[in-house]
Amino acid sequence: MDSRATYEETFKRVASLYAIKRPKSEQCYKAALSYMPGGDTRTVTFYRPFPTYMERGEKYRLYDVDGNTYIDFGNNQTSLIHGHAHPRIVEAVIGQVRRGSVFAAPVEHQFRLAQIICSRVPSSDKVRFCNSGTEATLGAIRLARAYRKRYKIVKVEGGYHGSHDLVEISVRPPLDKAGPIDNPRSLPEDVSVPPGVIQDCIVIPFNNPAVARRIITEHRDDLAGAIVEPVQGSCGMIPSTLEYLRTLREVTSQYDIPLIFDEVYTLRLHVGGWQKLHNIVPDITALGKIIGGGYPVGAIAGLEKYMSLFSPLTPGFLSHSGTFNGNPVTMVAGVAAMTELTAEAIDRINQLGARMRANLVNALSETGVIAQVTGTGSLGQLHFTKQEVTDWRSASSGKLDVRTLMHLSFMNRGIFPGGRLMFNISTPMTEKEVDALGASFKDCLLELKPYIEKTAPELIV
Repeated sequence: MDSRATYEETFKRVASLYAIKRPKSEQCYKAALSYMPGGDTRTVTFYRPFPTYMERGEKYRLYDVDGNTYIDFGNNQTSLIHGHAHPRIVEAVIGQVRRGSVFAAPVEHQFRLAQIICSRVPSSDKVRFCNSGTEATLGAIRLARAYRKRYKIVKVEGGYHGSHDLVEISVRPPLDKAGPIDNPRSLPEDVSVPPGVIQDCIVIPFNNPAVARRIITEHRDDLAGAIVEPVQGSCGMIPSTLEYLRTLREVTSQYDIPLIFDEVYTLRLHVGGWQKLHNIVPDITALGKIIGGGYPVGAIAGLEKYMSLFSPLTPGFLSHSGTFNGNPVTMVAGVAAMTELTAEAIDRINQLGARMRANLVNALSETGVIAQVTGTGSLGQLHFTKQEVTDWRSASSGKLDVRTLMHLSFMNRGIFPGGRLMFNISTPMTEKEVDALGASFKDCLLELKPYIEKTAPELIV
């Protein structure tokens, strides 16, 4: 039996167990296909044979429409740092909805949330709110362009900064087309990205400081800015080295090129984000996820000399608007969430994250399966490859078939990870939930080890 046939046979077996427990989810999915392309509205939440439909969440648990329960290690792609339906956030939101959901006017909680961010994040002299991480990185890049009066941007291969044209480049580039590591090509994610936009995006490798310095120096006169994730998220929860970020900071400072940190994921690692934790301060920071308390949010935070360009009091200011920017419901939820997110709370979930990653490593050792566990703080991810994972090119060596099977196997055991086998910790969690993940992973490995032995024997000790 060839590898493809072996996969289909194994997938059919694992998926049949999945489907038996979820008849109502399957009905919902089939109905949705009539009204929504692919039956969903968010690419990252789609998976075969059909997505599980959720009904409610409470603390660290999810409950689906068929009555199955899960420990939620996905937390809506890390945005629910306090889990589901946190009482203080719920109380704040209900109170605000009763007073009105949105007005064409500023509200006090806008500057209250901005005040919290400015007091914590070193690069934040001022803040502008928007509605997603995508909008935050878009606004940050526009701000850099307005400051430099240039248009080209440096971004990192494997970096994901949302779904606007300029950053939908070399996110998951095919290695046979990506070019050499010392001169990566700028490759669009799909045919919707205009050729002219591709020319304005200069790609540098991740965790390769010498090459990054050279490329930025070569293009210095044309650059508006450079954007980087301190921990590459969708690429696989891969931390940057301090040498790499320090190099980016040095070379951009040398040529007065605004450095943008995308801390949409990494603000959860320290009250002041990665920049405060390691004392590497960018010029502009894009934020999202946890600052909205579970509601749609984004923020552009930066030093005064950049942020003043957004002010209508500045001649020739940069227009930045949006119907739901700084809407009261998100703002009160954000204030409640960030108030609860103390240094002590972050330290505790970071310790649980270290235990989580150790449990995953132990399960691999006990079952004789090889995989890489990446992450830092309260973040983690699995990669089924023998290679050490330090960037997109090494992460792309992971076995996607094993990942797909493992995701369903976790679901069958009441564990809800991110679809790419990403895991993160929420504040309601304890050692009990983290240890349950480790035990479930061991069971998943034992179930799928015969398949791995047949199709990827290099992953067996």
